[in-house]
Amino acid sequence: MLRVTTISARPGMKLASPVFHPEAPNRVLLRTGYELDSRTIVRLRELRVRTVWISYPPLDFLLKHTSPEVIRHRASIAGQVYDLYDRLSAGSPADLDYIAYARTISSLSESLISNPDTMVFLDDVASIGDEELEHSCAVSFISILMGLKMSTYLEHQRSRVSAAVARDVTPLGVAGMLHDIGVTQLSDEVRERHRKTHDTHDPDWQQHAMLGFQMVHGRIPPSAAAAILNHHQAYDGSGFPARKRADGGHEVLSGNQIHIHARTIAVADMFDRLSRRFDEKGNPVPRVRVLASMLRGPHAKKLDPMVMKGLLAVCPPYPPGSIVKLSDGTDCVVVGWEPADPCRPRVMVLDPNLPETNERGEFIDLSKSTGLCISVADGQNVGRDNFYPVHPTDFCLETASKQLHNAAEIERKRSTDEGFERKSA
Repeated sequence: MLRVTTISARPGMKLASPVFHPEAPNRVLLRTGYELDSRTIVRLRELRVRTVWISYPPLDFLLKHTSPEVIRHRASIAGQVYDLYDRLSAGSPADLDYIAYARTISSLSESLISNPDTMVFLDDVASIGDEELEHSCAVSFISILMGLKMSTYLEHQRSRVSAAVARDVTPLGVAGMLHDIGVTQLSDEVRERHRKTHDTHDPDWQQHAMLGFQMVHGRIPPSAAAAILNHHQAYDGSGFPARKRADGGHEVLSGNQIHIHARTIAVADMFDRLSRRFDEKGNPVPRVRVLASMLRGPHAKKLDPMVMKGLLAVCPPYPPGSIVKLSDGTDCVVVGWEPADPCRPRVMVLDPNLPETNERGEFIDLSKSTGLCISVADGQNVGRDNFYPVHPTDFCLETASKQLHNAAEIERKRSTDEGFERKSA
């Protein structure tokens, strides 16, 4: 399958993945196998569907990264978010059905665990037609993916609860769904101002974190409520909201003072918001550029480095199925990647002379190809956006998790030995 923007879509292409209706996220608009025509392509663009997955027989093996079951559960999340926000917009009270939300998140998590190849964020599959609602759905899904990958880190960070509770991503997923629920209580003027400026320092807009917490407090698990309250706290202590100290002063949280669920949602939130922006020419920002800005720029110090490794483990800079151009001018499609060196994926040469059969082009592993790199993606020059590890462990979550586990085991053994020595004395 190929990831194709609706701008580049052409009549005769067949869908490799369904498209859901923007106004009814649980309803399939176009089914897998549907052959696109000019009228349909125009309609998809009108509905703000950004990309579609197109069938391409030589790349059928990439279908392992998708699952109808996972897509269906994601659409269910979109439907629940849509229904809740629709009721809130109509002035109805927030009737939070946590049990229903948790059931959907749990079903999605089980599907992902059963199909580990699907633990990758390829692209949005459910367009709701409202950016704020789409954002909430994406943050929920990305947070779940990261949580499942970061099970060791979750257990380490939540040492006061059992391992099973620490690893459970259900509250995390629900918090992702509801993290911006407080925005519904802001005036249209404040919401529109933020939509235009993206100014996170706007004190009126910052109120949404506390408003959201007040709406959910006592109605969802404490960890999920804490994530909603603190998802704008920054790892370097520059976030919001401030909390009152015992001496009457105020302070913001930093580092591990911030609940791990809030730190996870903070990364997913920033990634999705940056992904929805456009450059000065009106082009969508390539994913590799978004990730590079989170790793290199002023954003980096605001994010938990371990959670960033979790993001790279599920959000590759060049998702499988993406069409790219190499620095030597060769057109390729991405077929695989290693999180430890994410900007040097494995690609397959796209030969326009090849018939659409199962015959495959030449494979190139960029991590082993000296001098070659990806220079163009999504029609934009991205050569300067690529980021490469200085050390083999810079981006590798698995290695970092093992080191964390080993350090914890050493500390546990040391504490046990000291306790034994005290008893013996």
